[in-house]
Amino acid sequence: MVEILSPAGNIAALKSAVANRADAVYLGVEQFNARLKADNFSTQNLKEWVEFCHLYSTKVYVTVNTLIKEKELPILDEILIACENTKVDAIIVADLAVVPKAAKLCPSVSLHASTQMGVHNYLGAKLLEELGFSRVVLSRECKIEDIRSIKQHTNLEIEYFVHGAMCVSFSGSCLLSSISGGNSGNRGLCLQPCRKEYNESLTGSKGYLISPKDQCLIENLQDLIYAGVDSFKIEGRLKSAEYVGLVTAKYKKAIESGMVTNGDICEMKRAFNRGGFSKGYAFTSKDKILYTKSQNHIGEKIGEVLNCVKTKDYFKIEIKSDFNLKNGDGVKIMRNDCEVGGFEISIIESKDKHYKLYSKYPFGRGDSVHITYDSDLSNKYSVNDMPKITVEVECSITCDNVEIAAIYKNHKIEYSEKCNFDSAINNPTAVSDIKNSLEKTGNTPFEFTKIGINIQDNLFIPKSVINNIRRNFVEFLRKEIIRLNSFYNTKSSHNNSLDFGKKYQISSIENSDIIIADKIDFDSLNCKSSTKIALNYNNFDKSILNYAKNHNNLYIKLPKIAMTADVNVILKFMENLPKNVGVYADSLYHYYIAVSQGRNVIGGMGLNLYNSESVKLLGLKSFVASSELSKNEIEDIGMPCAVFTLGYLHVMYFCHCPVQHFTNCKCDSCKYKPYYLSDKYGEYKVKRVKIINCYFEMLNSNCHFITKDKLGNEHFACIDVSEFENSTQIANNYLNSSCFILSNSIKLTKGHYFRGVK
Repeated sequence: MVEILSPAGNIAALKSAVANRADAVYLGVEQFNARLKADNFSTQNLKEWVEFCHLYSTKVYVTVNTLIKEKELPILDEILIACENTKVDAIIVADLAVVPKAAKLCPSVSLHASTQMGVHNYLGAKLLEELGFSRVVLSRECKIEDIRSIKQHTNLEIEYFVHGAMCVSFSGSCLLSSISGGNSGNRGLCLQPCRKEYNESLTGSKGYLISPKDQCLIENLQDLIYAGVDSFKIEGRLKSAEYVGLVTAKYKKAIESGMVTNGDICEMKRAFNRGGFSKGYAFTSKDKILYTKSQNHIGEKIGEVLNCVKTKDYFKIEIKSDFNLKNGDGVKIMRNDCEVGGFEISIIESKDKHYKLYSKYPFGRGDSVHITYDSDLSNKYSVNDMPKITVEVECSITCDNVEIAAIYKNHKIEYSEKCNFDSAINNPTAVSDIKNSLEKTGNTPFEFTKIGINIQDNLFIPKSVINNIRRNFVEFLRKEIIRLNSFYNTKSSHNNSLDFGKKYQISSIENSDIIIADKIDFDSLNCKSSTKIALNYNNFDKSILNYAKNHNNLYIKLPKIAMTADVNVILKFMENLPKNVGVYADSLYHYYIAVSQGRNVIGGMGLNLYNSESVKLLGLKSFVASSELSKNEIEDIGMPCAVFTLGYLHVMYFCHCPVQHFTNCKCDSCKYKPYYLSDKYGEYKVKRVKIINCYFEMLNSNCHFITKDKLGNEHFACIDVSEFENSTQIANNYLNSSCFILSNSIKLTKGHYFRGVK
């Protein structure tokens, strides 16, 4: 049976998920989890809640899914040891530093690769499998054919998001919140600037232009199962416990019954949705992902405003609705699909589906009314008391022994206790006395059913003794069920990571400066022979291949994203490249291509290299440190590396087609041209990358610029001159002059080099 995996941002949400029969929950502790704003759990209370979940047959996955700075690695050790000691079932990992650490500190806990790793094709998935991961949480951008391909090429379990909020940027590759104010999404502190208003230059429109709808795949579960999905993941660690319970229950019902009603979908809309539901990237056209009118919860439409009358102290709003409104419900009022207000329901009068309501503000005739808080649903899915675990019990009592056998899910659990009971003088203990005592499970998790009792004749057993035996048995039973339901993997495969470096002999590469470019005039280039030149994939031609025949410093920078059809094109292209052409790896699939083909490899910024452990695991001799690290944090890594010093940082990658959304064009009448999104910080250029599919790159509004003299002796410059017309000249001037300056018309930033991120 496929797994339902529910979010647990706090204790109430965890209980709600378990009560509504989630097969597993995912939760974070104090640090290194991508929802630091949630209440979360702690290494101190983790054992209590893991045991709670295991008692109810629910697995626990702990999120260690943010990037980790070098000085934070000792804290990582503490968390991993806690995961081992508390018998969590898996760790969800974003930073590869966790892999070798986990192999030593929590070898019995499985590793799941977070969606933050951006794995979306079988090449990246194969790398994870070789590193010892047992599961991959695929990028939300994966389509059915991508899921199927990964399942066919690996033995990994596949986890896929089926419900909840969508990130507009490709998984794990968003720096927009980071560059906007230092609140990094890679560190669990995203402020969601994607949900703000923007202008675009293609048509001049304004709105929430990069704010996606929530997705709901409840009607497509069988398609996902056939494609190979093992776990259906619900997003929502910042959502309410009632939301978690409701959505968990609906998806559990859909899997078990194969039925989904319109009522189910309506209730989930009331719980939370942005702009209605989309079917995500797997089932939705690329121009249907966004909802540009509003970035907030819009609920379910239940009627329209018929009239609005001003009284002395308030406005009386009249609406007609088939929905049974109640005091305490919450509604929003929408006009032309845009939110214009909202209020808590306070009914003045109701008759024949007409309601007259109090409001502090006026609204217009024809405005639509959306319910955004249904008090009945909230009450239904609020969990005060957990459901009882039913256990069949058989009790046998003699003068010197009590034996109790419990049947739990086809397991027989046997308990015995030595005793010394006297013969009764007048009133022997009756079977009903024993039964009544055993039935008093009170506030324990259990309910005993089909109680069978065999008792030796003429025994007297004080009620206090019977009650004490029951308490001892209940505690024994609790521990045994937790043990039976512990999915603790004593043969976890991620010890393989310790041998990973032996399989691929990555050539030693001299550290040097790196030039990233669309085009380079090799004859005019004036730099050291060791300088690495990484050219973008779409600009490789015969002249470049001629250069490669006589030089060993040429690298290819492959597209960040390559779905199934694109991978076949890229692999065929790579087969025709000379072996001395290396790979600038911005993605795990880039890295896998490089090492599997025996090519030199540079670890690019897209690998999010924050620490020495991840660098060592991949065997990298040349890499670019994450652009989010400060100078001091780069020094902490303790390895010579390159630092991004010049160029426009890629802050987002889109898999939807914004051009189709804005212009209503189709692929056979494409209206694409480079365009800009703009906000108060500036203009962000959006470029297309085309293989078979089209992808889009959004560049920072300001140009990174750090002079070479700021790098010190141990580090090198990584410059991206792709956006400069005179790219060769810019590269020459920057690399050969300590006093090089850019045009005054270019807005500059030093990024995080002197400040870092939180």
